[in-house]
Amino acid sequence: MENTTTSRKQTAQVRLDELIEALNTTDPILAIEIDIKFLKKNYYSKSGVSAFRASGGNKVMTPKFLEDIEKALPFLNMEWLMHGFGNWLNEWSPKQKTDYITESDWYKGKPTAASAGAEDLCHSQKSIDQLLKNGTDANFKIILRSKFATTYATGSRLRSDINKALCKRVRELRMSRNPKESQGYFAETTMGENRSIITNVESFRQNPPIFFIKKLKEKCSVDLNNKLSYDWLLDGVGEMFIEQPNLPLPDMPAKKPTKVNKD
Repeated sequence: MENTTTSRKQTAQVRLDELIEALNTTDPILAIEIDIKFLKKNYYSKSGVSAFRASGGNKVMTPKFLEDIEKALPFLNMEWLMHGFGNWLNEWSPKQKTDYITESDWYKGKPTAASAGAEDLCHSQKSIDQLLKNGTDANFKIILRSKFATTYATGSRLRSDINKALCKRVRELRMSRNPKESQGYFAETTMGENRSIITNVESFRQNPPIFFIKKLKEKCSVDLNNKLSYDWLLDGVGEMFIEQPNLPLPDMPAKKPTKVNKD
């Protein structure tokens, strides 16, 4: 059972982050979902969602955005999103869950018959129907995660090779900055890179590039003697920063004595 006391202490922006993680989805996928509900007017981009995330712009959610996301995600408990009451899934009846899924283009685009040995629990209409049969929230969440893991654009399925733990630690590093830095400031001012890199990493669309990882240690160490730990960044081992004083330069070798000319 979710700790609603803790949830109420959080902000709506943090809860939007939690929702996106719970659905195993991304900002662009939610933006497209909102767009589809409004006849594909294309007025929502990924920034239209990320602007309201704690890990993005952290802006106060506008009434228009709240209205749009409620229409696009009718299963979402808006009291939870706005105020932290309950959990993120509405208390729907089995029929409401079934109607929402089976009336979607995502469901209609699935093959009718199940395939033997398929790894995806939602690979066909028959397999989805089986999950919907008992009407539990657990099965409904499995279906939602599968639905929102793919969008209506070609080739946008979430990659399975993304190291989410590493991406989360990059975000944790950014959020630890004092004062706290937005994605744009961290990417462009602190790191001297395009904002898209940090946005893609924190949204699990790509792993941080090697050059970016190397640059993190250079740009984000506390000082010359307290440096970012690669053990923590890459493997989650130890502390974020470790004491690693610069080694003194070696003594200059003694010069050979000048040969004296006896003459």
